[in-house]
Amino acid sequence: MNLKILSSKLKEFQNIDDSAITTLYTLSSRSLLVLIALAALTTVALYPVLQSSIIIWFLSLVILTGYRLYSAYTFKQDPEKYSMSVWYKKFILTAVITALIFSALGFIFIHQVDYYYQLYILAVLVGLSSGSIVSLSPDIRVYIAYATILLFPLTTTLLFLDNTPLHIILAISLILYFIAQVTTIYKINTQKNEFNILQSEHMLLDSLFKNAPLGVFAYNKDLEVVECNEQFQTLFNHDREQIIGMNLNNLLDSRVLGSLQNALTQGPQFYKGHYTSLKGEEFWIDAKAFSFTDTTNRIVGGVGMIEDKTREQTALTELEYMAQHDVLTGLLNRRGFKNNIEDLVNDTKHKTFFSILFYLDLNQFKSINDSLGHAVGDDVLLAVSKRLLELLDKDCIVSRLGGDEFIIILPYTSEDNTMANKVAREFSQQIQNIFREPFIIQEMHLHIKSSIGIVLIEPGYTNTEEIIRHADLSMYQAKISNNHVSYYDSSLDKQQKEIFHLQHDLAYAIEKNQFDLYYQPIVTIKEDTLCSAEALIRWEHPEKGLLSPEDFIPLAIKAGLLSQITWWVVDSVCQHVAQWKKENQWKLEYVSINVNAQQFIENNFVIEFLRKLEEYGLDTNDIMIEITERSLIDNFDNTQYVINDLRSKGVKCAIDDFGIGYSSLSYLKKLSFHTLKIDRAFIKDIEFNPKELHLVSTILDIGRQFNYNIVIEGIEDRNQKELLLGLDNKLRYQGYHFSKPLHAKEFRQKFLK
Repeated sequence: MNLKILSSKLKEFQNIDDSAITTLYTLSSRSLLVLIALAALTTVALYPVLQSSIIIWFLSLVILTGYRLYSAYTFKQDPEKYSMSVWYKKFILTAVITALIFSALGFIFIHQVDYYYQLYILAVLVGLSSGSIVSLSPDIRVYIAYATILLFPLTTTLLFLDNTPLHIILAISLILYFIAQVTTIYKINTQKNEFNILQSEHMLLDSLFKNAPLGVFAYNKDLEVVECNEQFQTLFNHDREQIIGMNLNNLLDSRVLGSLQNALTQGPQFYKGHYTSLKGEEFWIDAKAFSFTDTTNRIVGGVGMIEDKTREQTALTELEYMAQHDVLTGLLNRRGFKNNIEDLVNDTKHKTFFSILFYLDLNQFKSINDSLGHAVGDDVLLAVSKRLLELLDKDCIVSRLGGDEFIIILPYTSEDNTMANKVAREFSQQIQNIFREPFIIQEMHLHIKSSIGIVLIEPGYTNTEEIIRHADLSMYQAKISNNHVSYYDSSLDKQQKEIFHLQHDLAYAIEKNQFDLYYQPIVTIKEDTLCSAEALIRWEHPEKGLLSPEDFIPLAIKAGLLSQITWWVVDSVCQHVAQWKKENQWKLEYVSINVNAQQFIENNFVIEFLRKLEEYGLDTNDIMIEITERSLIDNFDNTQYVINDLRSKGVKCAIDDFGIGYSSLSYLKKLSFHTLKIDRAFIKDIEFNPKELHLVSTILDIGRQFNYNIVIEGIEDRNQKELLLGLDNKLRYQGYHFSKPLHAKEFRQKFLK
């Protein structure tokens, strides 16, 4: 071996661990006794020639060896006395001194004896260097230093011993011997290290194989199991004897077999899915398989690793179910419905078949929930779900989108449009029929009806968002139709888009100064004397022209714009009244404005209203607030204190559209209003229906009992006026018979000058 390469290789052994130092001291305690024996024999052999010189040599060696024996004993008894680094340095120093003492034989004493004794010295030193291989093997560097000190002086001396036969050959042989010894001990140490590494790796692999949290097994090229760990046995509840030697081709479940076979020829393989064990138990496993080779890199078998994912998969399945199903009814929820309809439109049958969607809404559900509680409401939903499921066959899907809304899909009903429409009509009737019998909930008989929107999903139409929007439109239309059933058509879309654009324009109506005020006079029924007026808002739409409140106030409520519109009316009326007063044209008791009772829920409504009056210098009785009876009923609990507060500050309040809320008497009793305005619905037929006239008479009696001023709305002709005059000549009225609503300028010109 090249010495330069050998030198570089020796650097690999620079670091020595504690166990190697311990081994050095252990081996030295045994070899030192042999060393003393060898020194004694050498002394006896050379004494006749060297006499006192060899005796001194021997004594120095005995003293050093004794010290080394003492150090070895101390190390064994008390290794903590010095650090390992100090122990190591002490060992090297004493070993080197020992080698130097022995080397004296080869470069001092060898000159004083004849060639027979020289050969003896040569044999002693060569033998000593050879024997030290064992005791110094834990540290190759110490051995090389030891052998070099022994043999180098001897080799040098031999080169110059002319009186010794073959001295040159002996010197060269000694050099070769030294190189051979160094090479041998290097290989021994290299192999030892490699063995230790292999042993460590084997122990690691064995530990991993036995203790891995996975089921691990090995199999040969014939797919016979040759080994498995305990976790594998536990996982599938198999005995080791049952597994070892089993051929994997005989597995009851062959789904994983392909991955195990392919791993031997195609590289690592993976399998994730169901697996049925030899005992018939169901698992969900995550399996990996790969081949292993021998020292010649020839594939001899494979290793399989099995991880049990059954719990995770079960939990995942349950989560997926919960994500797509309604917790209460177990029906598909909104997400599940969307996934279902996506599957429907992507199916090949959808290219030629019509499908039908039914969107249901329970008409009385809110009142049941509010009056009887959510527990009863939940029972109603469960009962409705049960009846719907009983109605459907296995191909139909029913979903609960939330609240009281259900969707039913009849997939692929027909390729003919006429037949699909017939199926839709018949099935909608069947849905209505399940609501004919009352629902018995907690011993209560509840009569419930539904509104049904119907969408025929045309073949090939794949826009699911539009299908859902069409269903929503048709259901909304069904709620306001007489038979509570509505089919989607494009006119609904057009109507909805118009409403959307109108609502969008409404948001900018104030900013663009598109609102205006009209006033309708209120007069005495006997003399037609002007008493007051009602302020009515109008919207001058740039495309649709003049719009009345009925056309846009419902949109304003939905869009949250009602508040700013109301305050625009209040501010505009205050401006007009203040101007009329300033110009001495004020001839009215009051001007009334309409306020939805929802406005009263706003913080500080009373304070803000009074601030407006003060800002324009008006009295509290100059403006009367009219509240529709329907909005009052819907918000009574939250508004009665506001109304009483307004009344206490001198603000007049009136019930508008009185009589259509069906609960009027209780509110008349609880609240003190100034005026009742009887809705026009009671007036339009009094000429032809005596019962209507009698009903109006009864309402007037109720109003008088509570000392209210009474205003009749909607008197359109003289006959209506005369009939009402006969009932009470103190009434006041408004209507087209006296005057239609007039623009503020026209009203001022006609009635206030």
